[in-house]
Amino acid sequence: MNNTQNPSYLVIRVRPDIEEEIDQYFSDVIKAATSKGAKLLGLERSSNVVIYEKGSIPFSTLILKWPEGQSISIDFWKSQIHKNIFNQLSIVFKKNIIAFTVEGLPDKGLIGDPIPTIASYEFNTSEVNSNKFILIIDGTVTKPKVIDKYREILFDIMQEQKSYYIVLTASEGIKMLHGKWNEDIFAISLWKSKKSVNDFWYGKKYQKTAIPLRIGAGEFTVIGFS
Repeated sequence: MNNTQNPSYLVIRVRPDIEEEIDQYFSDVIKAATSKGAKLLGLERSSNVVIYEKGSIPFSTLILKWPEGQSISIDFWKSQIHKNIFNQLSIVFKKNIIAFTVEGLPDKGLIGDPIPTIASYEFNTSEVNSNKFILIIDGTVTKPKVIDKYREILFDIMQEQKSYYIVLTASEGIKMLHGKWNEDIFAISLWKSKKSVNDFWYGKKYQKTAIPLRIGAGEFTVIGFS
């Protein structure tokens, strides 16, 4: 995806148990970023993050959407206004931050594509546009052909739940800003509710068909919040 008109997302994660400076830092970043055109997509402390895939880290997470592309979000991170905020943080806090920008899918989705996006549904329906529960997936893939078959099942379930991706990218779509991220894929999907995700995740089709298929084909982390 090289379309600079696609939105980008600034993702800032803080490792669990590093709580003292989070509220002030996130608040200052939100205020500064929204004054420059960003929109708040999601914000949650680690204590309220839902772990779906065993072993996932419940990062405190801030996600900001930049409608005008990835270069704008990178410019914000490098700007003096953000440097002034960042430089006030303790060394310990800084060491526990992971930050990157990621290319998003078009706001109108992918028309005629099997990937579930907002274009997979009747456009501008209030039901789909009100999806607020955020599911974040990171992963490494060792057997791409197997994962392709797994995704066919996953996409079917997602469409049953009327959920859709706003981000689905390989590592090439990630621009690291701070810390380390060593995965192959990153995705953000939006769901109607926590119940909708639970119905998908713990449902028979996913647990009995999809998950066994991807065992040994990759390693994934999955967390969610609203």
